[in-house]
Amino acid sequence: MMRDYCSFKALAARRRKRRKVLLRSLYLFAAIMYTALTISGCGNDNGQIGDFRYRSDMADQPSFHKHEDPLPPVKGTVPVAGKELAISDSLAATRVANPVERTPANADSSKFLYETYCTPCHGLSAKGDGLVAAKFQRPPDLTTQKYRTTPDGYFYYVIRNGRLIMPSYYESIKSRERWLIVNHLRTLQDK
Repeated sequence: MMRDYCSFKALAARRRKRRKVLLRSLYLFAAIMYTALTISGCGNDNGQIGDFRYRSDMADQPSFHKHEDPLPPVKGTVPVAGKELAISDSLAATRVANPVERTPANADSSKFLYETYCTPCHGLSAKGDGLVAAKFQRPPDLTTQKYRTTPDGYFYYVIRNGRLIMPSYYESIKSRERWLIVNHLRTLQDK
């Protein structure tokens, strides 16, 4: 009977030991899982796994960039206002003639457009003395001889596509309005 009692004690000791090992393993597994979840929670999660998007935040969403058309036009279609001139570069732009004549009838609208879009940087007299120019890089004086001999198409191209620090006004100013601004610039150069 004593022997049964000893084997019972040994059996109980082995069970306690196994339970300790099992608990240690369980605690270790829980600690590893906690650490892994904590580290993964602190990472740069973009809310996407492969092509599947499981989270959509308002600040981080698939959207269009500035000045990007939401959908490309259907091939062969023509805009309502007519087809925009296809100008590949500034050299090709120098061969484009101004279709809008300088007349007293459109002088007011051309002056208004110039004062709205160009005056902040180029100033009222196109000498590069606008209010914005004082804070940033000064734009060139457009009344110098160099720019007096520059073709109208070049100015149209620069207004449309931008150049160096000048932004593109493709979306803001329509084609005819760009030519009106060029006409007002020529009026300022004649003064």
